[in-house]
Amino acid sequence: MKLVVTGLSPREETAFGIFLSRTLRNWLWQSVPASRTAVLPPADLIVADLVPLGLGQWSEAAEADLLQRLQGTPAVLLVPAHDQTWAAMDADTVKQHSLVWLAKPYGTKEMQAALEQAALSVKRPARPAAPPPVSASVPAAAPVSARAAPTFLSANPPAVPPAARTPQRVNPVSIPIEAQGLSAAELHARLAALPEPGGQVFLRKLAEMLVLDHPFEARFTVQNSLIVHPADGWIATNTPMTVIERVCQSDALASAVSIRAIDGPQAEERAQRLGMPPSELDVFLSQLVAKTLDRPASRPAPAPSF
Repeated sequence: MKLVVTGLSPREETAFGIFLSRTLRNWLWQSVPASRTAVLPPADLIVADLVPLGLGQWSEAAEADLLQRLQGTPAVLLVPAHDQTWAAMDADTVKQHSLVWLAKPYGTKEMQAALEQAALSVKRPARPAAPPPVSASVPAAAPVSARAAPTFLSANPPAVPPAARTPQRVNPVSIPIEAQGLSAAELHARLAALPEPGGQVFLRKLAEMLVLDHPFEARFTVQNSLIVHPADGWIATNTPMTVIERVCQSDALASAVSIRAIDGPQAEERAQRLGMPPSELDVFLSQLVAKTLDRPASRPAPAPSF
């Protein structure tokens, strides 16, 4: 499945990339800047936020403009939660063009359901008939070169040897996280297997909050925090990873960290307001465990410098 995504903010694109890599691994996607005039590139499915496209409210002109841009491609269309104007669009037209509406804000489960619903109407190309046998007296025609297909960003592209990589400016949402992840259940198992029940204060605090499957924030200082969204599988932080690792390695430092539950919209709002891009939760947990439970015994970690 090839997707074109347009109108999302950089933070939303980052979260969308993480979501797609976790739930729909075989889907490919391409980010296109929002435009009020350009027709969208070819794709199997389009995800578009209508407000940046200048289509925040329905009108006959806006409807005609939208259908012209989609060119018959099924689409998941994002609309503000308070706007009901697009409900005026004819239901038969919506069905005919395979449009799925998704109100903002939305969760990963809602986005997945919308994508899967829209994907049901994607027309798959028919399998070509087997070519007739070639007569020995008639030479076979030379194969015709296929037109180059548009380039899409894959959620799981093949690994490239380091020597073959060349520096380039890449949209951050297209960069896969190659580290091995660790689930919340695996973190619990690692902590339960420790010979001493005490210690690892910060990791145990994280494990206790993760089992609740509810967003929370860990505050290291007034300015530095870590936001965790277990249900959606992402974390966001403005605290250097080296500092968080030191807190993991020092129970004295960990005891000073405060943790509070927050709701999902608040987690997203704080992460956006503080300029903290989301990243994958399971990779984050794997990195912490590698620097604490898997590291050889050493001297106590020094106090972090923020």
